[in-house]
Amino acid sequence: MDYRQYLLHPLSLHFIDQLVIEVFASPMDFETVYRMIFDTDEKVAWRAAWACQKISEKHPEWFTEKQYIELALLTISNSHGGLQRGCLSILNNLPVPVTIPVEFINSCFDRMVSLKSPISIQCLSMKILSRICIPEPDFKPELKAYLENIDAGAYSAGFNSTRTHVLKALKNK
Repeated sequence: MDYRQYLLHPLSLHFIDQLVIEVFASPMDFETVYRMIFDTDEKVAWRAAWACQKISEKHPEWFTEKQYIELALLTISNSHGGLQRGCLSILNNLPVPVTIPVEFINSCFDRMVSLKSPISIQCLSMKILSRICIPEPDFKPELKAYLENIDAGAYSAGFNSTRTHVLKALKNK
């Protein structure tokens, strides 16, 4: 299958699911689809991220620590909302690596509290920061203090719901 050509056409959930089924049937094609996340055509890139998000739900082990870092850095350097959301969703499905770029952590904090960020990006950033607290327990008090001191009234119901769940999880960790 010519994945790039496929991703250039208008897609729906059905077509993304078909692409993912194709990759599951031919796992050696995963790297090809993954590399398309970095395509210069934003449509191809965010659609490839959408497909890889679905792949990461079933096969997070297909992603390497190097790919985690590549995706983390891409979320910092790219401003396309769909691509950022796709990459953050993938990262949220993957094990947290030993080494995480500090710029990525700072970027997650910035996006989490930015009222200009889409709610999905705010919430995914919050969830990723929460997951980083597992291998980095010294980081937990900072995130907890950040979330406890946010003016909840300035944020959406979705943000506040995620915030409540994350704070609860931080207390139990």
